[in-house]
Amino acid sequence: MKFTSKQLQAAKHLDGPLLVLAIPGSGKTTMLLERIKFLSEHIDSSKILNLTFSRIQANDMKKRFDSKDSNFMTIHAFCYLIIRNYLKKYNRQVNLIEDEKIYNKYNLVGEIYKSINNKKMSKEDLNLFFQKISFMKNSLLDISYLENIEISNADRIYLEYEKIKKQKHLLDFDDMQVYALKLLEDKKLLKSIKNKYKYFQLDEGQDTSLLQFKILEKIVMPENNLLVVADDDQSIYSFRASNPNYLLNFTKIYKDAKIMTLDTNYRSGEEIIKLAKNFIGQNKNRYKKDFKVNRKNPSQIKIKSFKNFSKEYAYILENIDKNENTGILFRNNISAISLISYLLENNIDFSINSKIMDFFESKIFLDMINIINFSNDFNNVEIFSEIYYKISSYLSKDDIEKLIYKPINENIFDFFENSDIENFKKDALFNIEKKLKHLRKLDIDKKISFIHQSLSYKNYIDMLSRKYKEETVNKDIYIESLKYFTKSCENLDQVYEKIKIIEKKSKSLSENNLKLSTIHSSKGLEYDTVFVIDLIKNEFPIILDKENYFERLEEERRIFYVAITRAKNNLHLLSLKNRNNKKVESSIFYKSSQEIIKNSLGSK
Repeated sequence: MKFTSKQLQAAKHLDGPLLVLAIPGSGKTTMLLERIKFLSEHIDSSKILNLTFSRIQANDMKKRFDSKDSNFMTIHAFCYLIIRNYLKKYNRQVNLIEDEKIYNKYNLVGEIYKSINNKKMSKEDLNLFFQKISFMKNSLLDISYLENIEISNADRIYLEYEKIKKQKHLLDFDDMQVYALKLLEDKKLLKSIKNKYKYFQLDEGQDTSLLQFKILEKIVMPENNLLVVADDDQSIYSFRASNPNYLLNFTKIYKDAKIMTLDTNYRSGEEIIKLAKNFIGQNKNRYKKDFKVNRKNPSQIKIKSFKNFSKEYAYILENIDKNENTGILFRNNISAISLISYLLENNIDFSINSKIMDFFESKIFLDMINIINFSNDFNNVEIFSEIYYKISSYLSKDDIEKLIYKPINENIFDFFENSDIENFKKDALFNIEKKLKHLRKLDIDKKISFIHQSLSYKNYIDMLSRKYKEETVNKDIYIESLKYFTKSCENLDQVYEKIKIIEKKSKSLSENNLKLSTIHSSKGLEYDTVFVIDLIKNEFPIILDKENYFERLEEERRIFYVAITRAKNNLHLLSLKNRNNKKVESSIFYKSSQEIIKNSLGSK
């Protein structure tokens, strides 16, 4: 490969701190490998430590460099190495709680939650709990941070979780980093690491948390032979505690640091690069960069809005070239549900690069299934105990506990009718029973609408949206997606069969040319053609709180920037006019892209 002058300048940097800002498709990995070759002329390659966030990236670089002495690893792996070597001296060991064979951290916290709150912990609350404690640790915050999350007794659960891990010598991924930073206070240990490694390279610096940067500072200072490759414009993991501010303050932290930019894109056509440059330029909290295009072949951008998602999906199928690598990208996993149904119905092969199965373990999906099942079995106390407060029954926990006295052959509604509960509760239950009997007669997709509207489940979803904020997307998407997903199914067995097909595809390592992915999961990848779907107000960008509004908006803008810079030749930005039989407005990003294209590229 012929290197640009800037790539060579970065590759031949020897001593001192350097921040390399690499725009998408600028050949940063090739530059990093070239620098290792250069450093190897001056020092043994075993003295060079190459760190990255992704295990895939670390393995890819190791494979491409092809040297037994080279050190390529994730930050987590490096921290585990520190811990393991330290404990080995004292003949002690710890077990990773991430390994299900030893201990499953989700099961452990679920058990703690149940013992404290006397009820089962939902999958959403489990994910939220671990997301928040990960953020807390990676941001170097204290336990008071947990007071702000809406999980009952979160602080007590956390303290018990930490206590059990300590007793049983268990670590999770975040513990590895916290423990490693603590161990680096040991002067002998720190000296041994500094003797082992003399030069440090960090890739994907924008994905690195404050905790991880503090670990780096410990091992590189005061020599500061550190090269960081990053793109602050691709910092999209704030929920993991990554933040562009550390990069923006790089010269303050490393006083003699240099900054340079790899500003030539080898991936995309001029039209896509112009859109990307002008779009991300709207952000204020960033390094200004030039964007140069290396390739001569033009690219094409199309911006379309459709009456409904069926029309949107038909357009996608019309514009897919089976011989090209195509990515359909979305802000939220929920956007994929109805799309997957459409592709299955049209016998289109595809692969999925996202945690799509989370949808089928969500509160809303499981509640819908439970309510449908309960409509066919009024004796099922277990199901009723899960749904009674979600369908406006007005029953209390004390009322539900009375069900232990229910005769086996008496259904729940008859039991409460003959009990001493208040009359208004009996009236509510009478109406619910009547509606559930009607529910039995409906088709599956009609059941979804009926539960949402007539059984007052809508009120419960509204509460979820308030509780989980950005973790729960616009409620109308759930209902519309569920209705479309179940439309072709005659019964729940067929729904389960459909889910099995999707689960198989989500686990498949298929090299299929059509890939469905969240934008976050697409980072680092490229496609000949990209469709960015569902560019709708309050969906992308997601509904933003007033608190930290502009900071959050800038991250949403970075997410969109990542999406459009995945495209090499063709970029399709798609919006809708209607969602769940309601008129919707296009995203501000959709409108902004239209304006940029009109002003800088000419009308398309």
